[in-house]
Amino acid sequence: MQCPLCNWQNPASYTHCFSCQAPLAVAGGQAAASAPDKPPQTQTNLQLEDVFPGTMARLGATLIDGVTMVAIPMALVLAWVFARPAFDSAPATTYPVALALGILGLFIPALMDALGQGSAGKRLLGQRVVTRSGERPGLVRSVLRHFLKYSLTLGLTLAVPFLLHRLLTALFGERGLHSSMTGTFVVSRRASDTAIQKAVALVRGPGWVLKGLVMLAGTAAFSFATMVAVVLWNQGDEPANPRRETVRQLDGAARTVLRLVENHYQSTGAFPTSAATVGLGRPGQLPAGFQAMAIDPANGVVRLTIADSTGDMALAGKHLVYTPVLRTRKQQTDIHKWQCGSDDIARSDRSFSCRHEATGIAR
Repeated sequence: MQCPLCNWQNPASYTHCFSCQAPLAVAGGQAAASAPDKPPQTQTNLQLEDVFPGTMARLGATLIDGVTMVAIPMALVLAWVFARPAFDSAPATTYPVALALGILGLFIPALMDALGQGSAGKRLLGQRVVTRSGERPGLVRSVLRHFLKYSLTLGLTLAVPFLLHRLLTALFGERGLHSSMTGTFVVSRRASDTAIQKAVALVRGPGWVLKGLVMLAGTAAFSFATMVAVVLWNQGDEPANPRRETVRQLDGAARTVLRLVENHYQSTGAFPTSAATVGLGRPGQLPAGFQAMAIDPANGVVRLTIADSTGDMALAGKHLVYTPVLRTRKQQTDIHKWQCGSDDIARSDRSFSCRHEATGIAR
């Protein structure tokens, strides 16, 4: 017998609908003698409230899972870094294994949802993830849900906090994109299987058109991210160059000098006139690896001369040049960053952060 309110198919012997508890017509066309204690709509609302946790409860579980996703990968990576020497593992394997452990740690909540009783946040707040049949989601479904939640749903919501949240809520309801797309539900652990099946039967999922658009957008975003990662990886995949490593170390040592110049500019509003102005006028006061410093008081360009104590005689007497980039905020101008370059060191021998054109050089 079909329910006139929710269209649920019930056995002929039922006097009330299994889904919404509305009275059903009895044989002979007469209505059931007794009416329900509460209106069907009120009972449906109470049923949903008993099964599905509120927004704040689900947000609390997400925050706890977020802490877990930070702590566990860090612990796994540190454990591998410290344990690697004991296994006589080659240093070249440190980064791939550490990356694999980090990725595994990020998906720990998904594994707990699929294989256990729920992630840490959901267990602490009395929640779990189920499918429409009331069962735990499989491993693939759980991992996909986790990926969509922390990449698309959370990432897009943080990017445009108000408008995008309203849009996602309008399209997918309070379940969110990640649950709607994977056919899963966050339910209370106290709810019975029967109550869960009744409640999820009342929730409609997204149509195929909406699912197709989301999959298309996700594929485009993933392809773009992959291309960016490949480009960045290929840029870093250069042959070993000891001279470039020396320049990188010198660049790090020069930051002490640049901080002194920044402090002088912040306190006086002008660039120092010489190295002595910032307390670096006497021999031995410059950072290791440098033998002289010049600064242009007009534009703040700092020119550091490399000493012959670096171990690479080809760099002795050559220069690193730093050009300040100014920024004005709240009517106050300060040094935002430094552009590192050189006019006499080959570009291929400089680190990636030190490949700006050296203009306005102080001599």
